[in-house]
Amino acid sequence: MDKISMRKKEVSGVRYTFKEIRRHRMFYLFLLPAAVVCIIFFYRPMVGLIMAFQDYKISKGMFGSPIVGLKYFKEFLQNPFFYLALRNTLVINGLNIAIGFPLSIIFALVLNSFETGPFKKVTQTISYLPHFISWVVVAGLAYKLLDKESGAINLLFAAVGANKAPFMRQPESFWPIITVVSIWKELGWNTIIFLAALSSIDPELYEAAIIDGATTSQKLFYITLPSIAPVIGIMFIFTIGSLFSSGNVSFDAIFNMRNALVSDTANTIDYFIYQEGVGKNRISFAAAIGFAQSIVSFVIVMGANSISKKVRGYGAF
Repeated sequence: MDKISMRKKEVSGVRYTFKEIRRHRMFYLFLLPAAVVCIIFFYRPMVGLIMAFQDYKISKGMFGSPIVGLKYFKEFLQNPFFYLALRNTLVINGLNIAIGFPLSIIFALVLNSFETGPFKKVTQTISYLPHFISWVVVAGLAYKLLDKESGAINLLFAAVGANKAPFMRQPESFWPIITVVSIWKELGWNTIIFLAALSSIDPELYEAAIIDGATTSQKLFYITLPSIAPVIGIMFIFTIGSLFSSGNVSFDAIFNMRNALVSDTANTIDYFIYQEGVGKNRISFAAAIGFAQSIVSFVIVMGANSISKKVRGYGAF
């Protein structure tokens, strides 16, 4: 009888589910295009992960190429250029996280402190605009500004009696340049979520604090930051996951900002994958690196989420 009753419950549960789907069918129809896009552009390409374990040949196709196991994983781990790209990726993304992440919070706090008006709206708009500018244009502007002979920066140096410097031809200059340019481009866009979190804080908390005689810094440390701490934690978890990938400094940024003279400090893992996969037609080798990169990023996100749950009591998921 127990098995029969359980079976009846399962059947009734399935019927209830289908009944709810029929009742809310219009919502599911609106959701359908997004689901189709996810399947086509996110899940279908995952079949290509099999190429990381094959000696892939275009003429034979994905299901006709021979399986070679972990051959290309071992090969890239023995490649010195991979470790150079790994170092550059960690440094560039690390600088962007260490400097850009706190700056986006600070910028959101500054914007939130302004009263709603034309100045605040214009400032927000100006700070968001660089996000929509192509990296091709941004890289062109950076090269023009930093040109040794005619760049505005070097002309300013010459005006104050300092020596001109070929910034875009010095490997040691690339890390600070790409960090500054990336932060300038994405700072305003990254503040949107923090501004949304700040706007959800109950104004009565500030009113009570003012009555109690709290200073501006006390309101910041005892009301504002604790109120948005969950959002900061969640955003940091997702940000730290892109330490090994192109989440912080995209492939577009590296591709357009680098040149042969600064390749020692500019070639990241994503650019190394592009060189091997597209430039040298070593598709399986590039797929193996990309697969390993995704696994490491996933482990970092899950680890950061677990630590957050233990320390703060909440995580991103």
